[in-house]
Amino acid sequence: MNKEILQHQFGTVARLRYLVDNEWRVSKTAKYMPVMDPSTGKQIAEAPCCTQDEVDAAVEAAARAFPAWRDTPIPTRIQLMFRFKQLLDAHLDELTELLATENGKVLAEAKGDVLKAIEVVECACSTHYLMQGDTCMNVSTGYDTVSFREPLGVFAAIAPYNFPAMIPMGWMIPFAITTGNTVVLKAASMVPQTASRMLELLIEAGLPKGVVNLVTCSRVEADSLLVNPAIKGVAFVGSTSVGLHIYKTAAANGKRVQALTEAKNHALVLEDCVLERTVRGIINSTYGCAGQRCMALPVVCVQESIADEFVALFKKL
Repeated sequence: MNKEILQHQFGTVARLRYLVDNEWRVSKTAKYMPVMDPSTGKQIAEAPCCTQDEVDAAVEAAARAFPAWRDTPIPTRIQLMFRFKQLLDAHLDELTELLATENGKVLAEAKGDVLKAIEVVECACSTHYLMQGDTCMNVSTGYDTVSFREPLGVFAAIAPYNFPAMIPMGWMIPFAITTGNTVVLKAASMVPQTASRMLELLIEAGLPKGVVNLVTCSRVEADSLLVNPAIKGVAFVGSTSVGLHIYKTAAANGKRVQALTEAKNHALVLEDCVLERTVRGIINSTYGCAGQRCMALPVVCVQESIADEFVALFKKL
């Protein structure tokens, strides 16, 4: 593991780096953002607020890498995911501890976060099926049609703090790169170490230079990703207010946008349910990850005929 990431174990504060062309670079910024251990309240690292030039350099590296990566055969891109998955399995405990330290999740939840990322990496190993086009003969007299699925180019991935492994290194990067795109990951400045370590493993698995680049920065620099003509698509997970801004700005600049925002859910409990199982599920959904997730339940509506029994069981469990 990167020695800078481990320094917190010896009581010092690690000054983190950003990644461009598979090189961990020291930022020239004068502004660093604290990375805290929520379990102790102590600062364990500091993430650079990368300069505009540094963010632009990450985009340029991804753009340079795109033509060769796009033309890399799909099986070769998928083999990278197989090797990455093996490394993630081998480093599961290490990643779990690192995630728990910077994010504050209990070990069981932290491990689940990493495992969810690994699940998507596994799924990305079947990307060749998703890349298939289709053909249709005789759509009109003398005409056949053929369609292809092609990579778009450079994607900006803007990740939240609550799932440092699953979202950036599961939802965002595996499918983006196995389909032939390149990525600039804007990691959450509060929890950048998990994604950084996983990217180290991805490089160890054989990631070519520039295919994935990582920066931490303020909203000002992040906004530049939404208007940079080299960026062809944006993936975002986070708050509704920020998601609306990202969608509006990036779409206005001709980019494809996926903005997943606050999706808080309501639970409807009917009298024919298996009550104890239902209550346990609601408790897990409501209080797991301290409620800091989309599936957290702010409201539970219970059919009146079982309401008292529900409340009593909820208190007991």
